[in-house]
Amino acid sequence: MTNPPLSSQKASLERLFNPESIAIVGASPVEGKLGRAVVDSMIAHGYSSERLFLVNPSCVENEKEETGKRYYRNVADIPEIPDLSVILIPAQRVLEATKECFEKGIRKLIVMSAGFSETGSESGREIEKELLSLAKEYDARIVGPNCLGIFDNVSRVDTFFVPPSLIHRPQRGAVSIASQSGSFVGHFLDICYSEKLGIARAITYGNRVDVDESDVLEYFAQDGATRVIGLYVEGVSSGPKFLKALEKCSESRKQVVALKTGKYASLEGAVTSHTGALAGSYQAYRAVFKKFGVLEVDGIEKFIDACKALTMLPRAKGKRILILGHAGGLGLTLADNCISLGLLVPQIPLDLKEILGPDLLSFASLSNPVDLTASGTDEQAELVLGKCLTEPFFDMAIYLALWGLPQNTEKIGGIVARTIAKSSKPVIVASLATQSCIERGHVFEDLGVPVFFSLERAAFAAHCLARPKDSDQKLECK
Repeated sequence: MTNPPLSSQKASLERLFNPESIAIVGASPVEGKLGRAVVDSMIAHGYSSERLFLVNPSCVENEKEETGKRYYRNVADIPEIPDLSVILIPAQRVLEATKECFEKGIRKLIVMSAGFSETGSESGREIEKELLSLAKEYDARIVGPNCLGIFDNVSRVDTFFVPPSLIHRPQRGAVSIASQSGSFVGHFLDICYSEKLGIARAITYGNRVDVDESDVLEYFAQDGATRVIGLYVEGVSSGPKFLKALEKCSESRKQVVALKTGKYASLEGAVTSHTGALAGSYQAYRAVFKKFGVLEVDGIEKFIDACKALTMLPRAKGKRILILGHAGGLGLTLADNCISLGLLVPQIPLDLKEILGPDLLSFASLSNPVDLTASGTDEQAELVLGKCLTEPFFDMAIYLALWGLPQNTEKIGGIVARTIAKSSKPVIVASLATQSCIERGHVFEDLGVPVFFSLERAAFAAHCLARPKDSDQKLECK
């Protein structure tokens, strides 16, 4: 996909997400140091070590013997001007390092160091004011402080200091994440890895001294690698700027999935102490989300499921859903879950029953949910899915993959994938969190079909796919 012409806002962040070279101020050869972890993360993620410039004056003298990498005494000694600088030094030295980077000509900075306004100290707030003043003076952009920075599957940038052995990095996909919280994104990515949800880009901006949620939303709105934008928000820097950014996302048809925290007045102090943010009125956020078609969710599981459904399956054109499986009781439970979310579970029309009937076992139920019973086969499931979804009676389907019967084979993965491709309608795979179901999730996931490991999660995914973009319904965890 070709990106549209860059707006001035997107251009100002382009080298932040796609730097051709990076200076790491505070890099270290010492195991356990954050400066070592960031370098290791970058190289492990596939960023060229030749394009990393490591700055640490204490490592210069013995670099060849002890590190195998070249270190620079200061930023000025780097033989070219890197696109980006990552700063991992104590807070009291950050201003000096920032000036050195700007004087060198570097115009994009990620300040990962903590110890600023989030501590509640006046000195921390003053340093942040000076950082912003410097950014404006040099026409530069700063991410942070007090953040993890960027994980990017497009440019291979990974400034997260938590090693992949502790927080796994997911494969590339079409979801991009904007978050004030580093811990949220770190654990979100780990869940994405196990849930087979692909990520394009993720950024944490912490105290938002300069780059904030609105800047990032506008960048993602024009980013060709991004289809769905996930937003973790505690508070916003500027209301009008936030409205403009959401408008850009709406105009570009990028669905925003939002998780708003600190919704209650009793938590305002906790929000402020976390990233220095002000929570603001939750009702105001709800009104804004409604206006711009933002899909708000409560909880990280719903956040994951919405992103999975919206990036890995086609959107439904309506709310009529077919439920198909080999277990009548679970099918009825799933139907209840769907109806409670506003979906429709209509009966199969009589003429369609007559078409299907001769090819199904006499004791299979052709109501909706369709129960093929314990004797039903994959071929019969394919027949029902194919006939029902190619006709105009249903907008989508849920297939119950339970793996408890010998007739259930791994051929069903290809059947579901082909049905989606032929009908251009979503088929949601519902399963359970049993060992056998989780182990065989790959039957679908290897073909790019997501699996939702509970009936409630599958129903919620269907709701997301059927939800009109201008819906004001808040999607809550039950």
